[in-house]
Amino acid sequence: MLHLNASIVPQQVPHELSSVEKGVKLKEAVLDGVSLEDIERERFNQIQLELAKLSQKFEENIIDATKMFEKIITDKKEVEGITLIGLAVAAEKAVLKSYTFFSFTIWFVVFLGHCRDMQRPQLMMDVPWAITLGGPRYRAVLQHSCNRSLREEVYRGHVTRASDGTLNNNPVIERILELRLKKAKLLGYSNFAGVSMETKMATIDKAKDLLYKLHSASWNPATKGPEFPGASYC
Repeated sequence: MLHLNASIVPQQVPHELSSVEKGVKLKEAVLDGVSLEDIERERFNQIQLELAKLSQKFEENIIDATKMFEKIITDKKEVEGITLIGLAVAAEKAVLKSYTFFSFTIWFVVFLGHCRDMQRPQLMMDVPWAITLGGPRYRAVLQHSCNRSLREEVYRGHVTRASDGTLNNNPVIERILELRLKKAKLLGYSNFAGVSMETKMATIDKAKDLLYKLHSASWNPATKGPEFPGASYC
């Protein structure tokens, strides 16, 4: 058996934090409320706990609202332009939702046999398509559908998710903003933006300037309609 002399085995030297790293660690600790007095720290922890719950609620509402949106189409003219793969995925969703008893496997074989143009398939039968906000179906409509009203409906459905009814995120957002302001006040800041910028290589003024530039650059294209990057319409 080979025995190594402990004196010649390289010893792992503990990493010593630089002054910059120490400063970052200290700043993070302060933002976590370690410097607060007992009563303030307890309130701070309560705010953090509620913010975590609200964040989870927000995400759950988005997920549930995404699942709820569904548009069933039976007229093949309404799906003109959508690619073969996009239509296949939409048809599969309709089958899984039991909107048709037609076997998806058989449908797909027949579908392939009657499609000459993969970008502009001409269907030989009417099969239900389920358009949802799920990634593949959402992108298929916004990128390739010739139906502008369908593109707009799907786009608006996506950007207004969880904005009304039992899944309304507006009260959640308002409460998050309220708690963030209280958190900032406890830490000695006038607003939450100041808290956020403490750990970023930016300032509030620079962030505002960037938003103004983005607004100026995107306003005109946005007013032309819900177009999708890389889209190819009829």
